[in-house]
Amino acid sequence: MNTQLIADAVRNSRGHDEATIWDRLFAFWFRRLVYTQIWEDPEADLAALQLPLGSTIVTISSGGCNALSYLTAKPAQVYAIDLNEAHLSLLKLKLAGLRAFSRYADFWQFFGQGASPSNSELYHRRLRPMLDADARAYWDKRNVIGRPRYAYFTDGFYRHGMLGRFIGLAHLLAKCARIDLEALLNGKKDAPERIEALDRLHRLFHSPLARLITGTPALLFSLGIPPQQRALLGAGAPLNEVLHQRLLRLINGHPNETNYFAWQALHRSHPGPGDRCLPPYLQSGQFERMRNGAGLIIPVHANLRLFLESLPAREVDAVVLLDSQDWMAPEEIRALWNAIDRTGSDNVRVIFRTAGAESPLETAELAPLLRIWRRDEERSAVGFERDRSGIYGGFHCYVRC
Repeated sequence: MNTQLIADAVRNSRGHDEATIWDRLFAFWFRRLVYTQIWEDPEADLAALQLPLGSTIVTISSGGCNALSYLTAKPAQVYAIDLNEAHLSLLKLKLAGLRAFSRYADFWQFFGQGASPSNSELYHRRLRPMLDADARAYWDKRNVIGRPRYAYFTDGFYRHGMLGRFIGLAHLLAKCARIDLEALLNGKKDAPERIEALDRLHRLFHSPLARLITGTPALLFSLGIPPQQRALLGAGAPLNEVLHQRLLRLINGHPNETNYFAWQALHRSHPGPGDRCLPPYLQSGQFERMRNGAGLIIPVHANLRLFLESLPAREVDAVVLLDSQDWMAPEEIRALWNAIDRTGSDNVRVIFRTAGAESPLETAELAPLLRIWRRDEERSAVGFERDRSGIYGGFHCYVRC
């Protein structure tokens, strides 16, 4: 796995020579499978982007959930770019599943439930032959006790990955604190048991243990939070309090019967097959569209800016940056937006999230970019309001001036 791409991405305003030991540790840590599910809401993305049919989309891939879900907008093509080969291997496995499985039940069993012992046979017989050499090598690789990675799908896929294990630790702490997670997930808002669970949650997040965990950068790496983003997330406030407020927004901001992010946080699984509480790519009603459009998804292992610079001018209609700019130094952000300016169509739309509330383009250092780009306040507000994951401080949509 090429770790240099990730190491180069974990940059901050101190510069390479002054990067801290935490920066280097995060770059090493982030080589692994971090996200089994992406934590940006694709329906919020599409509501903000309002893309015409036949658009060309460039997005950071992460686990591939959103790249696939964008097929509901009927694009011409979706480039899914990532520095992390583990995440690209997951996207490639999902694409193999769409090509190999003609029945939704099989696709759901492998990627939605992800907990059947028979998935091992499905991998070998149906999926593995459709993977390229890199993805096959990734999923075949065994750990120190000889267990292959594809076995993640036999005992609860969403409990794996760095974030999945961190959530497992959080569940253990919640159990020790006697927090009723079922009441938080499915209880009525005014039910006594839910009120008690919220009170216990408040006490846990304001305990010395929570302050210790949130005060140690390495313990947040499993959330995918690099050192520089950690500073933005806090914005001067105690990090345990910020994370507590974000969790409350996640579990209270939208009805949990349709919020699959809340299910992942509180139950570490999806509620079941169907259409109501799943990312679009896993919905039964979208399965044929996913199968028919799988060939439109193009996984690319590259630095996003360099990839954009390789495309023809005026090629791209939408760019989805996730929260990547929180990692970047100002000069890298400036170079990225110059690449988007060259590659984007006249009506190109750019969306991204930030750990804090403010957009980096609104800072004095990057203010010259606002001669070309303006923040669409209405679309930004729609994206923030619709985002069921609730874990980011800001949602931003930019268009040309």
